[in-house]
Amino acid sequence: MTDQTTTATAGTAAATATAARLHRLADASGGLVALDPGIDDARMDAWPVPVPQEVRALLRSVGGVRITTNRSAVNGHESHDHVDLDHSYNRGRYSNADVSWYQEHAGGVGTHWFVHTDHGDGHTYVDVDPSTGAWGPVFQFWDATDTDRVAPSLTAWLDHLADCLERALAASPAADTMAPATAADVEAFGRRFGALWPDGDEPRTSVEDVAAAQLRTSADDVLRAAADGLPDDARLADLRSVTGRAAVNFWAVGTTCRYARRASGGVLVAVPWDGE
Repeated sequence: MTDQTTTATAGTAAATATAARLHRLADASGGLVALDPGIDDARMDAWPVPVPQEVRALLRSVGGVRITTNRSAVNGHESHDHVDLDHSYNRGRYSNADVSWYQEHAGGVGTHWFVHTDHGDGHTYVDVDPSTGAWGPVFQFWDATDTDRVAPSLTAWLDHLADCLERALAASPAADTMAPATAADVEAFGRRFGALWPDGDEPRTSVEDVAAAQLRTSADDVLRAAADGLPDDARLADLRSVTGRAAVNFWAVGTTCRYARRASGGVLVAVPWDGE
């Protein structure tokens, strides 16, 4: 068995375990957590990105996670946080609005896969290498040039979500009895979950960016290759040595940028962009 096959097999096993864990949490949540149906292969085959087997193993079982974070005591109206693994941003539309700007901001169609948009204007996506089909680290951006690498893989990111759900459910009596959640359950769970997800008290390591022109003569082969072909004022951040959450502010790039990833997501690139 080759190293590549061994890695893929381990990735599939990890993805399957994560999916099973999410199902167990949803079943024991009293309705606070619900899973979207799995995504079939025909649907994934129509996506503009290749989907490797370990990702398919996860998505066939879980198409998304819907978390109830608030319920009105007056009319029962609920608010949800929705992790959507077939997010409509990937088709350039959201609530009938054109979101192609966000697709380009993340690097262009075929280079990433959106999985979450939050109420604080955070956009979370997985890096996808169009040449190999590999899905890499998970990134998040907000405004023009601030961005985080939040997890080493989609499976790891969903495992972190499961950790937060598990801890938040411990604050809800419904999780112990498997009874339908009451308004008090929702309030306790939502407050606890909001304090934990997405990053809670997880520290961020700030990573400095460097101009592409400077890295073209780097002694580091990876950085030199990553800078090749980029404009002089593009900026690169080396994330390879950071094991946890990494934060980069590409202030020097200007008002906005197009992101790209190199070295399997180990190097984050920001190229100046006018947003058009």
